[in-house]
Amino acid sequence: MNKGTLYKLREKATQVNWPLLVFLLLVLNVKLVVKIAAVLLIVVINRKSISGKEFFKQRYLFFYFGLICIGLINLLLQFSNTSTTYLATVVMGTSFWMMSALIAYLLYKIIQKGDAVKLHNTVTVFFVLHVAVIFINLLQIMIETGSVNPYTYKGLNAKYYISTGDFITGITFDAPVTTAFICVFGILYFLYRKQFLLSLAGMAALLVMASNFANLILFGVFVFAFIFNSSRVQKSFIVIYTVMLVVFMAKLSPQNNEHVGRIFYRVIDKPYDLPPVKVLTLSELKKAPDSILTPAEKKQRYARNYIDSMNAIRLGSDFKEPENIFAKRAAFTGNNSIKDPAFYQFKESPGIKEKINRYARFLDQVYSEQQQDSLGQLYNWKKSPGKWIAGKELFRFLENNPAKIFLGGGMANFSSRLAFKATLLNIAGRYPEKLEYVNPDFLYNHLFIYLYYHSQEQSKHEASNTPDAVYYQVMGEYGIIGLLLLLGLYFGFFLRHTRKMSFGLPIILVLAGAFFAEYWFEQFSVVVLFELLFFLDMKDLRREGQTA
Repeated sequence: MNKGTLYKLREKATQVNWPLLVFLLLVLNVKLVVKIAAVLLIVVINRKSISGKEFFKQRYLFFYFGLICIGLINLLLQFSNTSTTYLATVVMGTSFWMMSALIAYLLYKIIQKGDAVKLHNTVTVFFVLHVAVIFINLLQIMIETGSVNPYTYKGLNAKYYISTGDFITGITFDAPVTTAFICVFGILYFLYRKQFLLSLAGMAALLVMASNFANLILFGVFVFAFIFNSSRVQKSFIVIYTVMLVVFMAKLSPQNNEHVGRIFYRVIDKPYDLPPVKVLTLSELKKAPDSILTPAEKKQRYARNYIDSMNAIRLGSDFKEPENIFAKRAAFTGNNSIKDPAFYQFKESPGIKEKINRYARFLDQVYSEQQQDSLGQLYNWKKSPGKWIAGKELFRFLENNPAKIFLGGGMANFSSRLAFKATLLNIAGRYPEKLEYVNPDFLYNHLFIYLYYHSQEQSKHEASNTPDAVYYQVMGEYGIIGLLLLLGLYFGFFLRHTRKMSFGLPIILVLAGAFFAEYWFEQFSVVVLFELLFFLDMKDLRREGQTA
């Protein structure tokens, strides 16, 4: 490498805010201990610019302070019946909210004092790294399966197939839905900054994730942006992205199409019946033109003709045993089990089996048969997705407990990541054994939903069957007042600043949709990225106003 190249690399390196990049990579990492280390690191780096008085005056933090106050009020109201373990749980819950507020404050300070060009370069590097790791993950899967399209590959006991996206983690090593929503933010960020090639790469990475929920939210935002908030060029790319999504769903991962359809029909309580398909006989298949055959039928006809031709060759003297496709693929992948027909039969991994058994034991030990039957009769569990039932449970809970309508049931008492942690079932990460805590309101509502589906076969362990949602958490644990704080103080603050902004409004819409999945504030991931991007867009708007 010559001196000129080294000089250019050094020059480009100076155009990146490295402390911010390291902070993003660490705070968005899946491990909580890494997130805490990231916050401590960035506090030390920026200690001179941090002010306690300024911290408590920031309007964008009032939502966080409000929920902490509601949580402490609930603790006081229930103090006579409060256990030591619940006190510890409230302390931990308060710490989580304070950590969220501190991260938002630190990001705001970094953005305000940082150079705009360096900040944008840093965000670009982060998204590029994320997309690159996604495609590296996909390449590893393709090599392991020996298939160009692992989304239709049923080998390895259907380890990948429709679940291929579950094995792709991106730069954060987090859950697929988190990885997908990071891609969504990247797509919109590059689209509105007119970096269309990077935006296309982000869209390709999102399709690789095969996240139906993230795709649905992004499609809704695309519709809004196409009508109200885009230029002609941006509209053209929105159309291109939509076509990419349709092609992927229809051609590369058609089973996802059927999967989404089944969920939709379950929500509207209608049977999902595919239209009748005429089954061609072998003689009809051989005579039918290609124009009326499906790709599968064409392959079937080819195979049938091949078998017939081989039978004819067997009658001659120059017969040669056909190539063993199983042996060929086994040699390519290094997996000799591919010769076994069971190689293509679905089989749950030992880890999944262990979790199913663990949840089933918990159900039998904690819930009596009468309680399980009673809960099972309340809702249509076979036809409705778990997330839909979770919403019904929330309103039923508030209806049966009018005293909790305004302030909710309290921290970790109805539905939150912390509530799942405290069960010691290792659902949302580890938790101190001595601090095990499960509130009855959680036990007989959202926890039962999760255990009901996750104690069954793996096909039931889909995101649509989980009660995770910010709206459920806020309504259930902080009541109507908590929901008003979320809408008025949090979304309200950001919405007031979207006028004349670039990508501010689209990413707000993404976040509002994402809040129907996962407890994002306790994840320290998607919300952190949203706040970073929004503060950056605010800085650009102010800078343009100053230079105008």
